[in-house]
Amino acid sequence: MGNRWGFGVCLGLFWAALMSGSAAAETWRVGPDEGLRTVAEAAAVARDGDTVEVRAATYAGDVVVWPQRRLTIRGVGGRPRMLASGQAAEGKGIWVIRGDEVVVDNIAFEGARGPNRNGSGIRHEEGALTVRNCLFRDNEMGILTANKASLNLVVEDSEFSQAVLVTPRISHLLYAGRIGRLEVRGSYFHHGRVGHLLKSRARVNLIEHNRLTDEVDGQASYELDFPDGGQVFLIDNLIRQSVGTENRRMIAFGAEGLQHDDNVLVLAGNTLVDDVPEGGEFVAVWSPERVQVVAVNNLLVGGCIGSLCPDAVFRRSLPDAGAQTAAVEGEGNLQIVGAQARAALEVRGFRPAADTP
Repeated sequence: MGNRWGFGVCLGLFWAALMSGSAAAETWRVGPDEGLRTVAEAAAVARDGDTVEVRAATYAGDVVVWPQRRLTIRGVGGRPRMLASGQAAEGKGIWVIRGDEVVVDNIAFEGARGPNRNGSGIRHEEGALTVRNCLFRDNEMGILTANKASLNLVVEDSEFSQAVLVTPRISHLLYAGRIGRLEVRGSYFHHGRVGHLLKSRARVNLIEHNRLTDEVDGQASYELDFPDGGQVFLIDNLIRQSVGTENRRMIAFGAEGLQHDDNVLVLAGNTLVDDVPEGGEFVAVWSPERVQVVAVNNLLVGGCIGSLCPDAVFRRSLPDAGAQTAAVEGEGNLQIVGAQARAALEVRGFRPAADTP
């Protein structure tokens, strides 16, 4: 009896180990000289928990839907280029992410077009997605999410550029729908076209340590747009409005009606640069009586001066004649108005010197 019981236990352990081994995560390799030549082939065989490594090469029309969970997709040996080349998975974009806990690392997405004029480099439809060290260029939408409160999107160390004109729709470099949380850090947004550099309807938004600068020949509308309000934390960003802007407002909050019970706008340690000669508006807030605003240690460069400047957050007083700076309402906020001080800042990439007031 004891021997039979011991045999049964051993047999059970054997089958458990066998099943565990068969379900172990695998790494699939894609490339011109690999067993899998296309990303679509990898998407067809990858399972939950796997890793897909894509060799640096150009993959034209290689559009896919990823339904897997806990999947990592990364470029190796350089950055592979996913060129839409007139194709769109489900008519939506180059990649459609429909899993959860997915990581996309070191991939370029270019040329996305769609039948509804919102072809996306990545369409995010389910779960949590992290996009890291990626490039989005010449897409109708760089990243576009679904409107689901269960979605979370994190973007790190990535670049979004060269929006396209898609009249009558508007092209945004990143557009987060009504999702739970958006985090963007260490990324560079530039060269919008009529649409916004970043637009988000997320309930919580953490935007930190980014460069959102439309550059000399950019044509973006808002640099940042939070049309539904929500909780927005803008920390240590460089935000610059170009001469060719389609809208004199740089940051918009609640422009389409506040859709959240808790509406908070925090700006801390940002540098806001306005290149519009007659001066634009740094921040516009709709229904300000319903919004808690905190603004500390921000540096404003350019823009109009004086208490008559339209601005929901940064109210300025007239500087003394010949002064290089002007006082701004709020703790630690300062405006650079003199040409000499501005030129010195521009040389340093708008990083203030240690002795800046």
